[in-house]
Amino acid sequence: METSLEGDEPPPYVPVNDAEEIVQPVILILVGHFIRAHTVDGTPLYELSRDIQASSTSEALLAQVSLERLIHNVRVSASGMPRVSHRSRHIFELKHLPPVISTGYPYCLDAMSRHSIGNLALKSASFPRSGFKIVKIQPEKQDGFPKGYRARRESLKEGEMLFDVVKKRGHYEWMHPDGNRIAVDDKMDDQHRLVVTAPVTRKTMDAMIGGWCLRIWRDSIKSKNEPQKART
Repeated sequence: METSLEGDEPPPYVPVNDAEEIVQPVILILVGHFIRAHTVDGTPLYELSRDIQASSTSEALLAQVSLERLIHNVRVSASGMPRVSHRSRHIFELKHLPPVISTGYPYCLDAMSRHSIGNLALKSASFPRSGFKIVKIQPEKQDGFPKGYRARRESLKEGEMLFDVVKKRGHYEWMHPDGNRIAVDDKMDDQHRLVVTAPVTRKTMDAMIGGWCLRIWRDSIKSKNEPQKART
């Protein structure tokens, strides 16, 4: 829904495909369930349905989190006054699937917009490398269940790689498949930051934000499970 800060009736909203729009380098910070621009006013650019850093162990067993992009437009009203309108676009569902219904990709992004880059998953890097990849995935039929059995495992087929994320000392470097670095993912003053260092398309930015959130969520779940494992 679009909201306005002025009393004049806004012009009707016409959906726009902005997937190929170029987004310039920016510094983003995760504050609670908002992702904000690291600027004086701290404009919120994305919103999660809940704080991914505060997931309890019980919630982490089978959970999903919505990710929306917040869109701010400034238009001139009929009276000549600037009017700021706000709306949101649901772009991804972050999912954490337990092994019983997942095959190889427990952390996934389900695309919710037809203009998005597609369904994605986080794939851990193979030893001896540290880091992970964000890859495209497609559902794949899996046979072998008794006739009439409604439940099924989620079988996923891996597609092309979107980001190769390399872990370095105290940070991650997000690499484009062509080998160029496009972002640095770190933590400063106990706050997660994503420093986008190169222009990217809007749909690539959305996918990178989704992957970044997925990585933070995964690490949060792992850190909460470690003390429990140590006691058992």
